[in-house]
Amino acid sequence: MTKRKSEERSPVKAAPGPRTSQAIEQAQAKRDALPLRPFMEVEESESGTRQMAATHSDAAGHSAWLMSSLGTSSTSFLIQQLNSLEVATAGTAPGTDPNVFGINAALAMLGAIDPQDELEGALATQMVGCHSLSMAMLCRAKSTTRTDQLQLYGNLAVKLQRTFTAQIEALARMRGKGQQTVRVEHVTVHPGGQAIVGDVNYHPGGPGAHGKSEVLPHEMPAAGLAAPSSALPSPNPLGDAVPLPVHAKRKVPAARRAKSRTAARE
Repeated sequence: MTKRKSEERSPVKAAPGPRTSQAIEQAQAKRDALPLRPFMEVEESESGTRQMAATHSDAAGHSAWLMSSLGTSSTSFLIQQLNSLEVATAGTAPGTDPNVFGINAALAMLGAIDPQDELEGALATQMVGCHSLSMAMLCRAKSTTRTDQLQLYGNLAVKLQRTFTAQIEALARMRGKGQQTVRVEHVTVHPGGQAIVGDVNYHPGGPGAHGKSEVLPHEMPAAGLAAPSSALPSPNPLGDAVPLPVHAKRKVPAARRAKSRTAARE
């Protein structure tokens, strides 16, 4: 009777369709191409305590794998960072077993960051802890019905997310130190023209301001054309190149006087 009820509750599912099977095959191929991250399990020690340990018998190889994921060759640095990750990913209930899923997720994230030295390894550990705490605050904000707690946990989550973004930018700056930037600029010079490479400073004003006149590059004469000559001298003592009409001599017209009102009445 019990067997029949269990069979009714868990019906046999149909096999995936052609498109689903194709997507699964592509996902499996992509997963197999990704690098394998370090992972651990919880085991009971000789003293009776439960702790994280390797899943195979090659303890030295597992330790080297963990060191590589933190960018260090120091066993002390490895133990310190693993203890920090264990506390950052642990549950809130005291006396519980280590969070094996949280530790393995943190190790996977460390593998994605791929620190190259202890400084990057410390920053990577902080990034993992910041992400773990940020998600915890989001979960608390989601599960509460009080407005004050929602605001508290939501604000903490936003601050942690901004810190996480700043940590990513700091890591990018650390890895970009000593990097040279090469800028290539294209200059198009038409036939007969000239190009100037460098800083060109133009000071407005005539020869009296700087002692000499400056010619801009676009004012240079083209090939085969005569250079522009200066304007012809003018007899005008004011120094105008071309006499203006206002300077011509004209006769002053006779003054026109208005008739008086008495004469107009007569």
